[in-house]
Amino acid sequence: MTESNTDPSSTGPSSPEQDAEEFLASEDVGLEDGQMAYECSSWAGESRGLLGSLLVSAGINHAWQGTTVTVHEADEERVDALIDDVLASARPALDPRVAKLVFVVGSWPVALQTELVDQLTAAQIPYEWDMQGDLIVRESDEEEVEAVLELLPDPEEQNELHSSELSSDDGVAVHELLDRVFMTASRLVKHPTDAAATVGLVDAASVLQQLAVPFGFEPPQWDRLVSAAKAVAEALEPPAISAADTDSDGPTEPATDDQIKELAKMLVDQVRLYI
Repeated sequence: MTESNTDPSSTGPSSPEQDAEEFLASEDVGLEDGQMAYECSSWAGESRGLLGSLLVSAGINHAWQGTTVTVHEADEERVDALIDDVLASARPALDPRVAKLVFVVGSWPVALQTELVDQLTAAQIPYEWDMQGDLIVRESDEEEVEAVLELLPDPEEQNELHSSELSSDDGVAVHELLDRVFMTASRLVKHPTDAAATVGLVDAASVLQQLAVPFGFEPPQWDRLVSAAKAVAEALEPPAISAADTDSDGPTEPATDDQIKELAKMLVDQVRLYI
């Protein structure tokens, strides 16, 4: 892992307001009558992923071609409202005027990145991700971040541990894995107690958590997908609870069938964006 300084005065990603202006000013380029398209190339990948998820949740028919999303003209007002929601969540966590440091963690497995986020959140250290999936923090928080990193496993050892498993560079294998996640999660939406689907989903989620971000995926989007798979897996097979945790929080209640269905449906919506 390496770190570097960033100049707060240097040119960075466009502001949400600039993104909104470019996005909403796009001309209609629907492929058929009654359709319109929005060009989202200036948006961060995380924002495009969030918009996609909101469109799915709202039941709005749409199609992506690269960074362009096509919708029915009849849904324009609803789509514009969702865009406002995306822009509201796109405000930066860090003051753009302060000096920052970049820690190169983009090649870490998602499971280790998730653990890093948990530790940063617990320490109340604000952070952002850049387009390469590397960590951006305030320069004034350098010592605190270094202390957090000391608590984590060695990322090189983690990569060596899983070197014989599925490679994130194997596009075909990654796509097959996502197909397996999609099929098992879809089965659980209808039959939350399906034994074969349970085993298949738990196994696939375990593999997903050990992968670095595959080629063609943006880190925030991939992390969101992996988190959704992990949530379903933990609902199906709750992690072991230590005696200390049991004493302090009480026993963990197993997930209900309805909860499993809901989590599986959210996972299906996430995976559908990529297959």
